[in-house]
Amino acid sequence: MRLQLLRFVGALSLTACLAAPTAFAAPKEQAKGETPEAAVKRLFPKLPATAVKKTDIDGFYEVVADGNILYVNVKTGHVFVGDIFTREGKNLTAEARTRLTAERYKLITEADKEKAVKVGNGKHVVIEITDPDCPFCRKMHEYWGNRPDVTRYVFFLPLAMHKDAEKKARYILAADNKEQALWEVYSGELDNNREKLNKPYDDKGLLSAHKAVVAKLGIQSTPAFWVDGTFVNGANIPLIEKIIGKCNLRQGTAPGEPKVCDDEQGK
Repeated sequence: MRLQLLRFVGALSLTACLAAPTAFAAPKEQAKGETPEAAVKRLFPKLPATAVKKTDIDGFYEVVADGNILYVNVKTGHVFVGDIFTREGKNLTAEARTRLTAERYKLITEADKEKAVKVGNGKHVVIEITDPDCPFCRKMHEYWGNRPDVTRYVFFLPLAMHKDAEKKARYILAADNKEQALWEVYSGELDNNREKLNKPYDDKGLLSAHKAVVAKLGIQSTPAFWVDGTFVNGANIPLIEKIIGKCNLRQGTAPGEPKVCDDEQGK
């Protein structure tokens, strides 16, 4: 996505401020009363800017474009693409990326959820981006399996480094019982099972739909979660339990009832 962004603004250095590219007309003086948003649009009319925010660096504004972050000096037309740090070593750009990713949770629609693999019926909602062959994804799948207090909406992002991940995702999405197929795959039952892996599976376009949702959310690695609306990057169980607490499992209150968390006893 960064390369695509650079095409909008021209050939920019990733580590230095450069003048506005010559592909654009020389910037006019900023008009009196012109907003930063209008100035960015004037300087770079082809830049798909969706948000402009003032920074602590004089004259520079944080600009969100195509899911990426760059910095524009609205007075001079200078552009900076790269990470900005404070003198204490805090990565302000990384913080901004995290903020943007967290806000993308609002882009998930009910129609998107209908295409996900739904697991559970708990009070806490988890949007999950996963790869069937990612070891940390499997670790988290096991963890969520011991959380009857969550409802998971699972979307697949098969990574290129895992040659069988896409086949396994299609196997799950083509199954009549997708939740059962999910458990089968994540328990390792299909690992190196060429007989099953090499069969064609008709997922009715669901994997493509999953990839579109993941792209909309701006996720490029797995696992990733939104837990009750809070973004969690990776297998960060301590953060998850800070958001929704721990679950101490007990058998249900009546014989044959499923396991529940302590705080759900008697509910």
